[in-house]
Amino acid sequence: MSQQVAEPQVAVNINEDYCSRCSICRSLCPFEAITKDAESGKVVLDIEKCQVCGICYSACPAKAIDTIYYDYGSLLKYLKTAKPKYDSDTLVIMCKGSAPDSAGVERLFGVSKFIPLSVPCVGRLPEELLLQAIAMGIKKIYLLACDENYCRFDRGSSLTGRRILALNRLLEQLGYGREAVTLKRNSLKVKVDKDLCIACGNCVFYCPYHAPKLESPGGISFDLDACRGCGLCVAICPAIALDLDNWERERISTLISQLLSEMRAPKILVFRCQWAVFPPLDEESSPNIRAIDLPCAGRVDAFHLLEAFQKGADGVLIAACPEEDCRQEGVSAKAQHWVEALKQRLGQIGFGDRLHFCFVARRHPEQMDKELRQFGQKIEAIVSERGRK
Repeated sequence: MSQQVAEPQVAVNINEDYCSRCSICRSLCPFEAITKDAESGKVVLDIEKCQVCGICYSACPAKAIDTIYYDYGSLLKYLKTAKPKYDSDTLVIMCKGSAPDSAGVERLFGVSKFIPLSVPCVGRLPEELLLQAIAMGIKKIYLLACDENYCRFDRGSSLTGRRILALNRLLEQLGYGREAVTLKRNSLKVKVDKDLCIACGNCVFYCPYHAPKLESPGGISFDLDACRGCGLCVAICPAIALDLDNWERERISTLISQLLSEMRAPKILVFRCQWAVFPPLDEESSPNIRAIDLPCAGRVDAFHLLEAFQKGADGVLIAACPEEDCRQEGVSAKAQHWVEALKQRLGQIGFGDRLHFCFVARRHPEQMDKELRQFGQKIEAIVSERGRK
């Protein structure tokens, strides 16, 4: 008897039984992943073009589009749990690409006590979620979106602006004031210490956005309007003269120490691009696995990898977007190049097999699970062999 092979899980699906073929999703998709069949009139999703921004999901009037990431049900469940946990009636929803730390939120909105909610793009949020939050007793909602020309999903930020304008007009008519929902924009940028800069030109050579410029007689200046916050320049700077908002070198080092102290052996630390993997809001980690989310795999630097091993990591895995999916102009492929070079050097001291770089696509969630499972088995074997010697 032949066994049935289960179809791989994908992140987005269109339910034909519910689809009204209105084509709103097609008109809004930034990646031309949704088309309409000329003969049948059916709306068709090409999952290999889909970037899982969630805009189609939030815009579908027939609720015919399903997503496994941050759908209405999981977001509502999170709010119900988080409201008593944070003991606050203020909700701050942030795009991952623009989300600062708590101090940054306080600077932007003037609130120190709030319920945080971070999503890949605020453009994926259905308006009914915000209305439901207000019905739950949330008195103030702040949305933090990327600058429009900075949005990783092209239309998500601008679409959010139009939606919030319309929603506030409705809420004003219902007696909730003129700005029950406040929208601001933010972008996380590189920071330069010119006293440390040696004008080597590495950042100029590698930056895909041409943001850094060599000055005469020496030093670097950055066009912050051009900077997209990938962090590649920070990772390859030999003088440690660069840093990145919210992903500062010292902050990542502190997080490495904290996570490794919580883990059981064999300890696997994962550095993952926050656009390659969309973890669930109630993510539960294995006792021997912890993850650090980064703005791009390009932000992973040799200092932090070596620090992880020095502080007790048995294995380090780096998860990046495939080059065709990279929202940072192919930075993930550049990151792979230098990580593989570092892996060769680590091989000279017996650590090469304990560092693994992989590409995972967010549209295929099982890829990350597979990479972790295979790498975990490899690290267990290495640790076991080491114990026998």
